[in-house]
Amino acid sequence: MSLSQTKKTPPPLYALYLAIFFFALHFALPLYVGSSLLADYFPPNFIGLFYAASSLALLPLFGNMPSILRRFGAWRTTLFLMFLEAGAVLALAYSREGLFIAMSFIVNQILVSLLFFNFDIFVEAFSKDEVTGAIRGVMLTVFNTAVLLGPFLAGLILTDGDYYRVYLASLALLFPAFWILLTHLNEFREPQYKKTAYLQVIRKIIFAAHPKDAVRHAFTANLLMRFFFSWMIIYTPLYLHGTIGFSWSEIGIIFTVMLLPFVLFEAALGRIADARGNERVIIGAGFLIAALCTGLLAFIEEKSLVFWAAALFGTRVGMSFVEVASESYFFKHITSADAGMLSVFRNANPIAYLVGPVLASALLFVMPVRALFIVLAVFMLYGVWDACMAGKAARPRPRRASPR
Repeated sequence: MSLSQTKKTPPPLYALYLAIFFFALHFALPLYVGSSLLADYFPPNFIGLFYAASSLALLPLFGNMPSILRRFGAWRTTLFLMFLEAGAVLALAYSREGLFIAMSFIVNQILVSLLFFNFDIFVEAFSKDEVTGAIRGVMLTVFNTAVLLGPFLAGLILTDGDYYRVYLASLALLFPAFWILLTHLNEFREPQYKKTAYLQVIRKIIFAAHPKDAVRHAFTANLLMRFFFSWMIIYTPLYLHGTIGFSWSEIGIIFTVMLLPFVLFEAALGRIADARGNERVIIGAGFLIAALCTGLLAFIEEKSLVFWAAALFGTRVGMSFVEVASESYFFKHITSADAGMLSVFRNANPIAYLVGPVLASALLFVMPVRALFIVLAVFMLYGVWDACMAGKAARPRPRRASPR
């Protein structure tokens, strides 16, 4: 972001960035150990079903978020959800009953997704079209810096499967995020959330009259990216730890290197997208890089920290391109009042985590885990094709004045 743009950025946005950092670190610490925690109580083929269950519950919740926000507002809703999230994480830290852990895990997944939805509302309220890519790039860089630190810190904290230590550390990080929102965004001016029928929004996106509709292609890119993450987050740590034989400290190093592209590239890519309006090209290139590097993973059999870190780094180079460009592409065509449209866009995550783990669980009955990487690479190639099909979208709709 240029100096002139930074000077114009509303001060609450800086506090929001800090709150996002703490909340993202709270989310990232247990991100890659959740599947291993569940594996202590359930067979590997069932683990994906718990992710799918949380996604199934999220679909109607996201659909009802616009009406919830109209009644209670984003600020109050966020604080209440954070309170519930603290209880869910505490349960994950101290429970030793498999069924209760599974239920707490599902609730945790639901609350985290709803909270990130509300953070989107906050950020979008302070955005203008001419700097949407830059603001989203900075936000994603802040978020991904925390996600980068998460696996590394978790690797340091974990000893002999003491997952409760990770969840307690995660709980501690939730409190500064809560405090920042409580004290610095308490005067947040709620947008006039539009009353739009949820199914009508879905039809508008999926069955857009114009084949080059920007929102539809942004949704497709986001859905494929979330599908990619749904497999990688669940099965990569299981494969590296259970099959290849890496220790958690080694996995922490590998994942730290793997996540570097999200920190290194997204802010710059956001500025490029603002300057050139070439989100479609960035999305297509990202999917191509991700497809090639993901397919390569199936052929790395040796326990080489360098090889695995380099290959996984390449997959995230591709996904960093897709993430920032699809976000910029989408948010340039909506306003903070379009909570219904945002609900559908963010529903890509639960849809992916519903379909992805169920499909992977079925495939694991007929193929080894490493073969999933080849299947996933094929899905990413579809993202290349869809980005090529997207044409120049209509000019973004004029945005209402941002609250100060």
